[in-house]
Amino acid sequence: MSVSHTTPCEYTLVEKPIIDILGNFMPKYRWLKRSQNEIARDGLNHVLLRDELIGALVRINGIPEEVARQVYFDLLALTDNSVWTSYLRSNYSRHVPGEATKKTIHLIDFLNPDNNTYVVTNQLTVVAQKTRKPDLVVYVNGIPLVVIEAKSPLSAKNKTGEAFEQIKQYERDIPRLFYSNLLNIVTDGNATLYGATGAPSQFWGRWRDAWPRTEKEFPSELDMAMWSLLEPSRLLDMLAHFVVFETREEATVKKICRYQQFRAVNKIVDRVVEGEHRKGLIWHTQGSGKSLTMVFATLKLKSHRTIDSPNLTSPNILVVTDRIDLDGQITKTFQACGLPNPKQME
Repeated sequence: MSVSHTTPCEYTLVEKPIIDILGNFMPKYRWLKRSQNEIARDGLNHVLLRDELIGALVRINGIPEEVARQVYFDLLALTDNSVWTSYLRSNYSRHVPGEATKKTIHLIDFLNPDNNTYVVTNQLTVVAQKTRKPDLVVYVNGIPLVVIEAKSPLSAKNKTGEAFEQIKQYERDIPRLFYSNLLNIVTDGNATLYGATGAPSQFWGRWRDAWPRTEKEFPSELDMAMWSLLEPSRLLDMLAHFVVFETREEATVKKICRYQQFRAVNKIVDRVVEGEHRKGLIWHTQGSGKSLTMVFATLKLKSHRTIDSPNLTSPNILVVTDRIDLDGQITKTFQACGLPNPKQME
């Protein structure tokens, strides 16, 4: 039995406005109707949009359609979110006829956002032992990256809290929708929260700053939140540089940036690319994520998947602290997040 929690009021007041925001405010998005999302997949127990994905693979990589189909079947077998994230970041290669060595396969074109397809669909039925039907799913090149749960603002209950519980239910009952997931969003049309795949509720938060734009440029808080999180170039930037998997004591936790880290890191990188300023100051409050800001900055400076600049060629990055305990903390964070070859100075 398919279970949907959306009421007609919730569709009118929350779900439909989000579709309109993505379609009008961000015209790169295309709305895939419910009847269309069913035939776009190999079955209701599948979540990839087959032809959308195969077409993107051919277009971005210049490979034959038959090879793109083989990649599609490779991706169907992936069940780990960290491996999916690595593949999405182009850490994936395979043999292609006519090529002497394995060819890197790009699932997403980070340097040219317009070369990707962006789709939002609603009421996506996913058949499993407990069939579920999330309100909205955002796709890039046929790959589901964001699940949005919308609740009516007219109810006296804390609908944001209820929506969060439904996301947890979806993660449990239809896990294949979250294998490739970047982040999830819950909203009642006013308050909007986002969190990484599998994140407990205490680690969800609002995106409070639309830098480099201002709040006055948006007609509503919902418009600002959707643009901040889902505008194509920002969404790809977050996927490419602002997600880490931190492993401590054999437990791995996925972490995604907060708005102040996104802003700070991009200001750092912009200065390096422009080459006009050789220094700058970022003010942090206690507990605002200093170590992760340095991790995200290093990740973007080293990999710079969304930027093609000679100023970012093989940079060496030195992190200096003023306390021994902070030095150890940052070193452990870099190591736990899997950044290559971090070395603590003696």
